[in-house]
Amino acid sequence: MSWAGRPEWPRERLWLWRIGFPPVRAIVNAIVPVQLQGRENLPGAGGYLLVSNHISWLDPPMLEFALGEPIRFMAKREVFAVPVIGFVLRAIGNFPIRRGESDRRALETALRVLAAGQPVGFFPEGTRSKDGCLRRAKPGIALLARRSGVPVVPVAVMGTRHARISLGRRTRVLVRVGAPIAASELVAAGTNDQAVADAIMRRVAGLLPEAMRGAYADTS
Repeated sequence: MSWAGRPEWPRERLWLWRIGFPPVRAIVNAIVPVQLQGRENLPGAGGYLLVSNHISWLDPPMLEFALGEPIRFMAKREVFAVPVIGFVLRAIGNFPIRRGESDRRALETALRVLAAGQPVGFFPEGTRSKDGCLRRAKPGIALLARRSGVPVVPVAVMGTRHARISLGRRTRVLVRVGAPIAASELVAAGTNDQAVADAIMRRVAGLLPEAMRGAYADTS
């Protein structure tokens, strides 16, 4: 279904995203206001890895609503098999990954997307945190960061765990973007993938309130 959309396509070619994003964003922001801090930290051009904590299924769309960009997220392969939902996910630039195992195809897709100058969204924890606190990062982010050589942009998302569609009291979502991590900084973190993943995640932790830092509570 490449005609629906491919993750390496620029936003101009993602027809469903271009048509549907503005009205959906306006509606969602009217119900669940999203505040963005640190937009100036986003690279002005080229691909980058957007690395975030993960506390709700709302995190991917809320990050896109905040940034106003089609971030190419990896989603578990089973979701793409669901009629309509799978089509929509592909049409807005997302791509599947086999969770819980090494997925070379997903890695190569992510590298191709980054080489095409598009942003890829990644949740190093591998799954949602049930209590909202950071879990230890999986080492896969280190391999992707090293092989791509693109900047890694740490992002913290807060409020999505308790967000509800309501016309009464509204939950506010906060997205905080940190300074990009250059490839040279990752080299300085060492050659061990877990050590590099931890170094990246500590930058995410530094953007979160202390109560949400979990496995990285020692972040100064």
